[in-house]
Amino acid sequence: MHRVLLSVLLSAVLIAAGSSAAWALQSGGVEIGDLETGSVVGQQFSKMQVDLEFNAMEIGGKKVWYPPTQVLNLVNSGTGGRASSPVLLKVTNNLSSDHGFTLSTATSGVDPWSMDIKIVLKPGETKYIGIPMSDLTYVTTSGLLKYSCQLHAAHLGGQLLILK
Repeated sequence: MHRVLLSVLLSAVLIAAGSSAAWALQSGGVEIGDLETGSVVGQQFSKMQVDLEFNAMEIGGKKVWYPPTQVLNLVNSGTGGRASSPVLLKVTNNLSSDHGFTLSTATSGVDPWSMDIKIVLKPGETKYIGIPMSDLTYVTTSGLLKYSCQLHAAHLGGQLLILK
């Protein structure tokens, strides 16, 4: 009787250990905050270098997220050479009204391999987004993320190309 109970308990432990490894690939550790108080995977935003900056502004009478195209280099000579440190994005609203920022995978799926970050910025406000390297490498299978304003469909967004 004790052997049966012990084998069932051991099986449950092995199943739980195997399932936790699968969750590690889907860390979902994206953090949004201020430079002074924000952190991601134990690293404070204030101690990290900003990898990319996004600015909401008006150009030619259109409200846009600038720049319209960003490239994030994750190959060994780029940010991949920094021991898998998280990526830090700086998002600033330079407009006179609230503006949204959404960063999502090119596919609009809701599977574990998709990313959908949404924030709303007040006029003049700056937020930082910390993304663990695991989220960028596993979630962005297509290598392309799109960014736009989720509050105003007419505002122009852009795309983030990830080189890996």
